[in-house]
Amino acid sequence: MNSKSHGDMPCASNDPWRVSEGRVVLQAYRHEGRDELFFPPLPQTSPQRTRTETVDLHGMPTLYSYTVMHPSPKTGKPPVALGYADYPEGVRIFGRLLYPQGQRPAIGDALAPCLIDTEEGTVYAFALQNKEPR
Repeated sequence: MNSKSHGDMPCASNDPWRVSEGRVVLQAYRHEGRDELFFPPLPQTSPQRTRTETVDLHGMPTLYSYTVMHPSPKTGKPPVALGYADYPEGVRIFGRLLYPQGQRPAIGDALAPCLIDTEEGTVYAFALQNKEPR
C-alpha cells in the first residue's frame, strides 16, 4: 500500500479527515459545552450534528496496541497491520498501520496519519514516523 497525497483540499462530507498544507489531519468532534472528543465526526445527516463542533487533531499520535491480520492464503493478499493510535488530545483511533517492510510495530511508536488507496476507496491509515530500523 502506498500513502497518497491529495494536495490541499477540504474534507469530503463523510471523510473524517482534511488535507492542510500537504498534511493529512484527522478530525474528531465534541458536543456543545463539553471537552471530550469522539472519532469519527458525526455524519452530515445526523440530527445531532448541529450540536457538535468538528475539531482538527494536530498532535502526534503514538501506537497504543496492534495486531497483524493474515488473510487466507487463497486470496493472495499480504498480511495487514492494524492498530490503535492515541492522540494527545485524548482520542484513540483504530486504523491500518504502514511500516517499512520487515519492520514490526512497537507500542509507543510515533505515527502520522496518511491516506491510502484500497479496493474500498481512499481511507486514512497511520504511517511510522522516521525511526531507525530495529
